[in-house]
Amino acid sequence: SSFFPKLTSLGMIGNQIGDAGMQALAASAFFPNLSSLRVSGNLIGDAGMQALAASSFFPKLTSLGMIGNQIGDAGMQALAASAFFPNLSSLRVSGNLIGDAGMQALAASSFFPKL
Repeated sequence: SSFFPKLTSLGMIGNQIGDAGMQALAASAFFPNLSSLRVSGNLIGDAGMQALAASSFFPKLTSLGMIGNQIGDAGMQALAASAFFPNLSSLRVSGNLIGDAGMQALAASSFFPKL
């Protein structure tokens, strides 16, 4: 059973959760109806994004805000290769370390029909 079955939006902005915090969140099955996740300004890097990309616990996520973290090409490439977010229609990742390779991977991905 989930701890927060009715929670649809979670914002943890500027809490410095880092990769470890993102990995813990990604491994959590406590938010089955989450549609909006905002974790901007949290020192999240590639390892945190890779953990989220590998998580099947957020099937209803439509909006992901990760502005001002430390995500690079490897993190964005992991997200681009993930089939776990078919409903994602809003992605905010400005202010990270993502270069051409990461954005090209996202642009070429067929897993985000609503972006």
